[in-house]
Amino acid sequence: MKKSVKLSIAMALMMGATAGINTVAPSTASAEISDKFRMEINGVTGYVFNGKQLGGDFQTSKAGVGRSYWNTYTRLQLQYHQDKNTMFQARLHSGYDSIVKNVANSNTSGAYFDQAYLQLKDRKANITYILGKKGAYLGQGLIHNSTGNLTGAQVSFGNWYDPTCLQLMYGNKKDGSNFFAANFTHNIMKPWQLSLTYIDHDKQWTSTKYDQNGNTWDSKYQELHLLSVGSKVKAKEFTVQGEFVKNFSDKVRNGVYENKKNLSQRQNSTRRAWYIEVFTGPTSDMTSGLPLQKPGTSVWSLKYQDVGANAVDSHNTTFYDDARGWRLNYGHTFKKGLSADIAVARMKDKGGNDYNDKHNGEWKTCVVAEVSYKFR
Repeated sequence: MKKSVKLSIAMALMMGATAGINTVAPSTASAEISDKFRMEINGVTGYVFNGKQLGGDFQTSKAGVGRSYWNTYTRLQLQYHQDKNTMFQARLHSGYDSIVKNVANSNTSGAYFDQAYLQLKDRKANITYILGKKGAYLGQGLIHNSTGNLTGAQVSFGNWYDPTCLQLMYGNKKDGSNFFAANFTHNIMKPWQLSLTYIDHDKQWTSTKYDQNGNTWDSKYQELHLLSVGSKVKAKEFTVQGEFVKNFSDKVRNGVYENKKNLSQRQNSTRRAWYIEVFTGPTSDMTSGLPLQKPGTSVWSLKYQDVGANAVDSHNTTFYDDARGWRLNYGHTFKKGLSADIAVARMKDKGGNDYNDKHNGEWKTCVVAEVSYKFR
């Protein structure tokens, strides 16, 4: 008898005895626990140096310029497959523990479920329905890349890995703001994918801030009406991908003063974003994709970005708001489920994000070293 089957039987017997109910037969216990239930533990532990607050980094702004800090999180993902077309998934997120010397841990939320959703597949029509809390990777990752905290409904015509797929989603973000997105991907040929994405995400703010000259900072309302065009081309030894994003609304939070000085120029520059990236190996996702690769896999990534402060909705930490410049990243898979990477970003602050930033408009450097794990 396999070890996993023995463990499943033991768990079932323990659960039945503890609850004071009749236990099921060993064969039934194995099917219910092992065959339908899946578990994954993943996370990242990293060390960050971001002395001049590239991208508006929050921890160094608390601790003072020139300080480094730890950043870590852990997620427990649980899946239950009722049958081949019905699945429920929940993901328990630890929150982000960011710790600087003499600065308290910024994680005040504690552990919470950032995913909890029901997924139903209509295989004959090739349609997937999702109801609950989830997220999405849209476009080529710049316009939106957040896998949790969107509560609502999603419909996918086709799968994300199919030659053609249309995703529609509507719901509320964690802050209560409404979110709608339509994401279309199509393979022109097998190695060449095009993406077209639209997002409508309006945020309501309640606070009013002032700059050093006493001008009112327009922080009450922000509209993100985003349209992006992206592409990914896979060659034998490398992959090239990129995306261009435009925010068509001029009601933006960052860079808007009541005195209207240089308002048009500031708004236009903050409402555009684009990037292009070349990487070797099977993935450029160092924290989620790389741990799943074969031991010994190495990946190099070189990215150039020009991202305005009001141009994108949500992205991962490989992009920096209100900055343009280069980022070089190297990663390696050491064993199944375990990898590490180091990245150096050298970028110029575009000057449209934080009016309290002492280094606004300057060249900035950020170095990140991290270990990622994904055990199934």
